[in-house]
Amino acid sequence: MFNEKIVDPAELRHWGGKIELYWIYTSGEAGDRFFKALRDEGKFIAAKCKKCGRVYFPPRMYCEFDFSETEYQEISGKGRVRAYTVAWLDKDEKPLEKPEIYAIIDMEGTDGCMIHLLGEVEEDQVEIGMEVEPVLRDKSEREGTINDILYFKPS
Repeated sequence: MFNEKIVDPAELRHWGGKIELYWIYTSGEAGDRFFKALRDEGKFIAAKCKKCGRVYFPPRMYCEFDFSETEYQEISGKGRVRAYTVAWLDKDEKPLEKPEIYAIIDMEGTDGCMIHLLGEVEEDQVEIGMEVEPVLRDKSEREGTINDILYFKPS
């Protein structure tokens, strides 16, 4: 029952079944605008609050602090590494030929960040605060997804 109080962790029950879930993810109007600009023009956009001036990346339609509307603005796409990790295994836990470096990147000119792959750099060369810039797929290969950004490289 959902209303029983469990005080002894040994009393917890585990259900070993499987629940099938189906969903469709939509990026919304602001996300759609971002991905279209990335695909069609190779540009990064953010959203600036008309009232308080916060700059959101990824872009949002409304400010989460004062609920004011935002306006879209182009940003450079450059950023700085806030944190990073090195992956030695792929998503299926199989060893990678070469380790991959993933970073949280604070996007220049915004109050936001993104997590993405670093490239053209070895793991012993990565530093917190390192300036990076995006490397995009060729325009003919872009699909309007986050994978249109191949990786970020040192600036």
